[in-house]
Amino acid sequence: MPSSFESSPTVLLLARRGPGFWLRVGGVLLLLCNAVGLFWCLDPPGGTRRELSEEMLRIHDEMAAMRSNAARVKNVAAKVQLGHGQAVTFESQYFLPRRTAYQRVLAELQRLAQASGLQARDSVNTEEPIEGSDSLSLLNVAARFDGTYAQFVKFLYEVDRSPMLLMLDSLGATPQQDSGHITADLRFQAIIQDVTPAMEVTGGKR
Repeated sequence: MPSSFESSPTVLLLARRGPGFWLRVGGVLLLLCNAVGLFWCLDPPGGTRRELSEEMLRIHDEMAAMRSNAARVKNVAAKVQLGHGQAVTFESQYFLPRRTAYQRVLAELQRLAQASGLQARDSVNTEEPIEGSDSLSLLNVAARFDGTYAQFVKFLYEVDRSPMLLMLDSLGATPQQDSGHITADLRFQAIIQDVTPAMEVTGGKR
């Protein structure tokens, strides 16, 4: 029994076609392939080579800007951290705890007076708040000293070199008759801080 494939009119028609027909079919197929290739070359889905190059340059510039911003932020953060550390060090070194501030300032003034040869007299202390701060205030110490002019010059020099932050607020001097000595009233200021027990353990660091 003959197969359906052999008796198909379409198969019989194609079988009677000559080589020229198949060459024309191949040429048409090749032309279609070339047209598709040309389309992909001229207008690829991802963009042309120029567009892709411009996109790469734009991305490169954006990445460079992001790296620059990141470096700038890192630099600012390092400076902030450094400033914070310096502020903490300054506070722990120069801000006096309220509980011992008066005794420490008087002891330092007596030490400086002895090193300069001055005679320390009476002293009075007061406190005043520092505006804008809840934990800091100024300790005012008004002290009287007797000595020569040279001794006072040395005393002021020693005050300037003292490890404690003593700010000279006012100075008034009265010469003593027939002795060559001077009686001076000096007012010093120091910064005192309300310190919690935990801050005392860590040396004033918060």
